[in-house]
Amino acid sequence: MASQDREVTCTTGGRCVVCLLGGSALSRAAYATLLREALHLPVAAESDFRPVSVWTALRTQPDVAIVEADAARPEVLDAVEMMVRLRPSVRILAVSAAVEPEHVELWARCPLAGYVVKDGGLDEFRAAVRAVVTGGEYFSPGIAQLLARAAHATARVHTLSPREAELLPLLARGLTLRDAALAMSITYKTADSHRSNLLRKLNLRDRVELARYAIRQGLIEA
Repeated sequence: MASQDREVTCTTGGRCVVCLLGGSALSRAAYATLLREALHLPVAAESDFRPVSVWTALRTQPDVAIVEADAARPEVLDAVEMMVRLRPSVRILAVSAAVEPEHVELWARCPLAGYVVKDGGLDEFRAAVRAVVTGGEYFSPGIAQLLARAAHATARVHTLSPREAELLPLLARGLTLRDAALAMSITYKTADSHRSNLLRKLNLRDRVELARYAIRQGLIEA
């Protein structure tokens, strides 16, 4: 037990600079207390998901960002991507109560070093933080597979032609094929060919699956 109580240090041997991203001051304070008491790991900065707050947190030059990931809203994902873009070395650990594929898979667009579910309790949280801080990775059971599947699906989008990619969100939003063709200034027959091709390439059966796919990939809002 004594080894668990030692302060966690980075792979460089120095003190790890940690920042917290969360939707509310109360939740961030709770995580800060947990990190301090369970891992003797101080928090250098706290931030919500507004760009100005993220920018301020980045001024501490964090090694690790622990993100409350219960909501995979665009502004949350954008905040994480902003942090990684401006400080590529930062390691992201997402902490979430969500295990549903449609939620987890949205995080495939962010380079995560870990994703730990809250149901795992303190022991799993401690293990995840230690792994990420010391240069490793930690994903709760089943999460890595969901992220890999989503990343593979996203890669398949890149195989669509520009016109197929343009048609996809139009159909997913509920436009008829005729209306989509009109919006794209192409004939109905051409639009029908594009639809058949994109369904085949994405291994989808119908418009319902297409809409679900577009939501998971963040191409349209739910």
